[in-house]
Amino acid sequence: MRNILSRSWFSFVNPWTLVFLLLVFLYILPIWVFKYFPTQDGACHIYNAFILRHYNDPEYVFNEFYEIRKSPIPNWTSHASMMLFMYLVPPLIAEKLLLTGYIVLMAGGMLYLLNAVERGRTPLVFIGFPFIYNLLLLKGFYNCSLSLALLMPIIGYWWKHYKTFSVKNMIILGLLLVVMYFCHLVYLTFALFSIATIATLSLMHKFNKWKQTLLSLLSMLPAIGLMLYYLITSGTARGGTWKLDRLWQYFIYNEVLAYHSQNQLILGKFVTAAFVILFFYTLISKHLFTKEWQFGLNLTGRKNFFLLLCAAFFVIYLIAPENMSGGSGIKRRLSLLPFLIIMPWLSWDMPKLARGIAGGVLILLAVISLTQTSYSHKILSDTMEVYTSGYDVVESNKVILPLEFGDSGSWEIGVFGHAAGHYGYTRGCINLDNYEAYLDYFPTVFKSDFHRLPVRVPDSAEYAKNVDYVITWALSARSDEESRILVDYSLIRHNGNLKIFERATRDGKADLRRQPLPLPGVR
Repeated sequence: MRNILSRSWFSFVNPWTLVFLLLVFLYILPIWVFKYFPTQDGACHIYNAFILRHYNDPEYVFNEFYEIRKSPIPNWTSHASMMLFMYLVPPLIAEKLLLTGYIVLMAGGMLYLLNAVERGRTPLVFIGFPFIYNLLLLKGFYNCSLSLALLMPIIGYWWKHYKTFSVKNMIILGLLLVVMYFCHLVYLTFALFSIATIATLSLMHKFNKWKQTLLSLLSMLPAIGLMLYYLITSGTARGGTWKLDRLWQYFIYNEVLAYHSQNQLILGKFVTAAFVILFFYTLISKHLFTKEWQFGLNLTGRKNFFLLLCAAFFVIYLIAPENMSGGSGIKRRLSLLPFLIIMPWLSWDMPKLARGIAGGVLILLAVISLTQTSYSHKILSDTMEVYTSGYDVVESNKVILPLEFGDSGSWEIGVFGHAAGHYGYTRGCINLDNYEAYLDYFPTVFKSDFHRLPVRVPDSAEYAKNVDYVITWALSARSDEESRILVDYSLIRHNGNLKIFERATRDGKADLRRQPLPLPGVR
């Protein structure tokens, strides 16, 4: 009986699926094992979600300094999600829940698209795992990352239902695209482009899917309308470019996978090599050495559309501007798309032994990527605990000015650039480094009568009247900067690289809602 049950279990559960579930679990662990998830902007996002949660809470003074935008701008999804989580859990746990959702959505979305196009190719999903922890996520671009995670399952949903696409499917797809808009515009643009391209090209074969194509295109209208609204209100100013050799190097080296250490560039090259090998295997086995000996985008083989999309995405990566409509780093955001979109085109039709070896190599790459990330996260999370060790000396509802002077300990990520957001939500402070409140595409904004002080070393008493605490990282002892701070502040906490200074005179309340002050001299 026991043997029968054992055979029954393995007959229904694919071993590759078990490995997939195990990898997803392992990829979630770094989020929960370490206290802090060390990103550049993440703490600021938690802080602004906390502002949304407690905007009208009399215990805080957020509504004296901030306004909430009510216009349909992008970047709402992560903030709204964490805000809702905060009704049940503390802010740090809210962030962990959001990131857990991202991991599951990213991994599950890749698998969903692969199976929607052709079942039985689960091991191919492992080649996409190194992209889960990428430069964008570790920069703290949470909304952009959620948009990327939605891209593949949305394309997969359309692909799976296209042949019988109905009004119900149109409504569901339309809602998904709207959700994607409230994440980020870049990957929404590529989702719309992918679906529209494949749907239109599908018409060319016997022209018998006009109804499904029409419904597919109609489902895009709400998201397109929102995009046009944002572009009209925010403008389409663009700028910045890269030289061709730099574009090629960044793509081939898969530099978007390197963030904490230059050693991660080695992994990026191996990931690229894995894609190249599978690409040529597919090209040779499915096109060049077939009986017809022809290569081309045969419209009867719809999988080839993903090869077309891959080529189109790469060309767009080459010609797209680096900055547009207030957004920056567009090249980096686009560099990973050709790799992800070609996955459904790759073939897994190979001998059993070859599948085992190839699958093992892809799993190894995924594990190495996770190991590198986890090692850095452990070090940076411990260092972040030093940075946040001054909670007890900072009073609530005060104005804080964070200053960073040293190396963050990460190659590409300024981990302490906006880390004062942790003080912002823990102590309910007004953080002058809240960069989101100075931009026009985030939910929170400083009130119109708020006087923006530069995030620089203060050296005037008039300046000091408006800042209660100066929180510094890696400030050298007896330096010019420290001397200027000590004119009006007293050192109240020193722990490693952390120094917290309190305003020496405590008479009166800091008030940034007044006539513009003379800007302090800066070094």
